[in-house]
Amino acid sequence: MTAYIIKSSLSMIFLFGLYWILLRKEKFFVFNRFFLIASVVFSLLAPFISVPVNLSSAPGLEGFIPGNYLSVPEIIPDSSSITESVITTRNSGYGIQQVLLVLYITGVVILLVRFLRNLYSIINKGRTSEKISYKGCRLVLTSEPTGPCCFFDYIFLNGDDYRNGRIDKDLISHEMEHSRQFHSFDIILIELVRVFYWFNPVYLLYERAIRINHEYLADNVVIDGNPDIQVYAGKLLNFITCSSNISLTSGSNNSFTKMRLMMMMKSRSATTGTVARIAFTLCAVTVFFLLMSFRESDNKITETGPQPPPAGVQETLVKGIALGEDGKPVMLVTIIVGHPGETPTDIGVQTGPDGRFELRNIRRDASLLVSGIGYKNQVLKPDFNSEMIIRMVKDPDYRGTVRTADFTFYHEGEFVRIRMAEDKNTEALIVVDGRKPYFRGEVTLKRDEVASAKALRGKEATDKYGEEGTHGVIEITTRQQAAVTGMNTAPPASRLKQTRDPNDYPTFRGGDLLEFQEWIASVVNYPDEAKSRKIEGWVSVNYTINPDGNVSSTATTTSADPVLSDEVIRAIRSSPKWDPPKNNETAKPYNSTVTLKFELPGRIIADPPFVVVEAMPMYPGGDGELLNFIKNNTKYPVEAAAEQTEGRVIVRFIVTTEGKTEGISVLKGIGPLFDAEAVRVVSLLKDWQPGMQNGKAVNTWYMVPVNFSLPQANK
Repeated sequence: MTAYIIKSSLSMIFLFGLYWILLRKEKFFVFNRFFLIASVVFSLLAPFISVPVNLSSAPGLEGFIPGNYLSVPEIIPDSSSITESVITTRNSGYGIQQVLLVLYITGVVILLVRFLRNLYSIINKGRTSEKISYKGCRLVLTSEPTGPCCFFDYIFLNGDDYRNGRIDKDLISHEMEHSRQFHSFDIILIELVRVFYWFNPVYLLYERAIRINHEYLADNVVIDGNPDIQVYAGKLLNFITCSSNISLTSGSNNSFTKMRLMMMMKSRSATTGTVARIAFTLCAVTVFFLLMSFRESDNKITETGPQPPPAGVQETLVKGIALGEDGKPVMLVTIIVGHPGETPTDIGVQTGPDGRFELRNIRRDASLLVSGIGYKNQVLKPDFNSEMIIRMVKDPDYRGTVRTADFTFYHEGEFVRIRMAEDKNTEALIVVDGRKPYFRGEVTLKRDEVASAKALRGKEATDKYGEEGTHGVIEITTRQQAAVTGMNTAPPASRLKQTRDPNDYPTFRGGDLLEFQEWIASVVNYPDEAKSRKIEGWVSVNYTINPDGNVSSTATTTSADPVLSDEVIRAIRSSPKWDPPKNNETAKPYNSTVTLKFELPGRIIADPPFVVVEAMPMYPGGDGELLNFIKNNTKYPVEAAAEQTEGRVIVRFIVTTEGKTEGISVLKGIGPLFDAEAVRVVSLLKDWQPGMQNGKAVNTWYMVPVNFSLPQANK
């Protein structure tokens, strides 16, 4: 059983690592779906597959031990060779194996009950709720604040939202794609696997990857049929404040929204690159399968298997744990048994997540060969009297290789060599901090010196660097250069090109929405009251263009002060008539937003922030640090303690090109005191890495949740 768990876990880790490095950021959605599901199935079956190999028949391989691909057989102890003390210990009381078995069965029962309960809940909702037939699916209208989600041909919607027209048809089409592509089968499979393998956290990574790939698949179909990415992205963001979906369903997950928007913006890889990545992935899987399934044939074991110990040499049990320099357990440490004057054996183990290992039938004259990735090798004598503690020492000269989609990093102690992912590309131009001399092929820098690296290929490389960029370019920015220049020197980015037919849009004086934005900026006056009170900041106002060309339904979403937003609303309502779309089929109310920035002494800037960009803004340390900062700095309003209020405030703001937080507004609040506290906390955020579009910093909309729960003493 132990050997099965180790092999299955290694398979899962390796295959998911391939997906993470090679496929995760690419638009191979159909292939990725097949790969993820096949990886789960393969990991369950791989330990049962074996390919017999007779090593003795291969010249030059006698006595060879493949250290990097060591097969560790499960050692079955010979009871006659184990000391009496060991036998007594193993047979006394309620053993650890029995305890673990009880814990395992308990976990299976709990998760199985949870799965069946969720399945019953879905079926019951589909049976008891109002249903409407819709394009081959059934819309299930619930009374709960549920976001659009799908289970086979059931699409669950909040009844009030649907009847009042608050659910856009594109969001329904998205859920219909989940149904048509049978994504519910994938979810049920991974949920059932999770029931029986609840102790393995890797399955959580698979579940998350499968669900986000489902979203990519559905988004891709919707965008192909209605390819205005910005409009579709805006619809997703407007619906992000919905409650969570029903368990076991496919649906838009708020935590996936950022990744979905970034994937929408990503251009599809070239055909040659696609074929190469898929081919490499399949080759890697094939090699891994063979390495996992190879075993020596029975005749080899009979001929050259372990020799019996010399007379008088006892065999016994060795247990222990591998600890790092920080005192924490180290997993995947390989421990091989060796004997004096003999070829190293193939008897050995690898430590698990808890760092522990156990070797049976070990001779008292044996030695233990200890090795781990990034650690120094050790040769130790086994301790048969007590639990061994192996102190793993980091190797400062460790040499290892990390590959990404664009680069290969060779780590050599405190240095790192950087080159294109294609190892044979020795002619790539390498530019460090934008200065000459340029390098070719690869460059070596101190590991802590590198702030960022970007790969340019094809036309993008030659447009910027001419013939020198023919073989690709690596642009590297050092930490020193990043600190000197910052991100505020980047010029404004060009707007995304519309991918829909221009005839589908209303037009303003022959131009697009940006033309109207600039016209608004030209007719808006900086209010004298705002100047006297020294008010400045961002203003965003939603508006609707009716089929007859008139503008109506203005509503403020962000405003530094009402006096500013009132002036913007006045300007919008004074707009001349728009020309309706030339395509009569799209002549319907069209919603958009004007965003302006007021700057003293009297400047008005028409530079609307992006909704989605190629690289979204990043808080120092990542999303985890962002949420930790908000959590640690949020104070529950003392004045509201008596109300016993708990909930979440959704705050929207702009991350500027300078990495500042501006234009803060509350999208979804729970009360004035809580909303004000949420705005205060968000206003403390600074030093962002701005959003990037076409390699340039841009103003970008961003949203975060601020959670409020009662202080423990008040509960």
